[in-house]
Order: sequence, then C-alpha cells, then structure tokens
Amino acid sequence: MVALVAAGAALADAGGQGTMTITQHANNVVLFSTPVTNPCNGETGTLTAVAANEVFHVTFFTAPGADEFWLTGTDEGTATIMPDTPGGGSASGHFVSWFGESSNNQNDVQHSTNTFNLTGSDGTHVVMHETFHLSTSATGVTVGFDKSTMTLSCG
Repeated sequence: MVALVAAGAALADAGGQGTMTITQHANNVVLFSTPVTNPCNGETGTLTAVAANEVFHVTFFTAPGADEFWLTGTDEGTATIMPDTPGGGSASGHFVSWFGESSNNQNDVQHSTNTFNLTGSDGTHVVMHETFHLSTSATGVTVGFDKSTMTLSCG
C-alpha cells in the first residue's frame, strides 16, 4: 500500500495538478455479523456476510484546494443466517453490495445498493434489496432516500 501511494504521488506532476489512484483487492473478508430475526419463521439468529471478492477504488485530485475525491467499492460473496436455537432453521445464499461517493469542496454524493438472496433450510426464500442515496450541495440543500424492499416466499 505504501508503494502504491508513493507511486501515485510520483505520477502527480510537479505543480500538484495530477491525480492519485489507489485500488485494493481482498478475498474472504467478513463484512459483518449481526443479530437478526428470520422474517419467515420468526427465529432469532445471526446474519453473517463474507465477501469472497472485494474491490475498493479511490481517486484523489491533487491540485491545491481541489479537496476532491471519488471512491467506489464492490463486495460479493456468501450470506448465512445461523439460528440461536440448536436445530432451528438456517438460511444461506449470495449477496452483492456496491457503494460510491464523489466529493469536492461544494458537493457530496453518496450512494449504495445491496442485494441478498437466501434460501432457508426449510425451503423458504428471502430476497432483500436496498438502494440508498444522499446528496449535499454547496448551499446546504440535502436530498436523500433509503429504500428497502424484501420479497418473502415463506411456505
């Protein structure tokens, strides 16, 4: 990482008018493990997401006073719900998560999408999708939304 930052700094021109870019790849990263209630059977458990593949990318603009960057990240991998009660219903499947932000000294935009698709040990099916957006302008005007949809096939 230090070599990547040093190389990026060397590529920026002498007047500081260039850009610096960093990209990081990772595998088998536990993103989170959190208590949940299974929406199909009401049992409590733990939802864990493990990113089999993860890519994080950021670009900094190095001009004096620019205060500007763009970043984005993508994760995909497995998601599981393990029940708190031995013998309870579990669920497993796939997830994809993406986020991005662009910011300068006058504006900031953040957005993300997340999709989880799980199949329960009892044949139930849970699909969750979330879309998030937040924009702030130089005048302080903020626009945002966080929309989640969940599709259940609990039978």
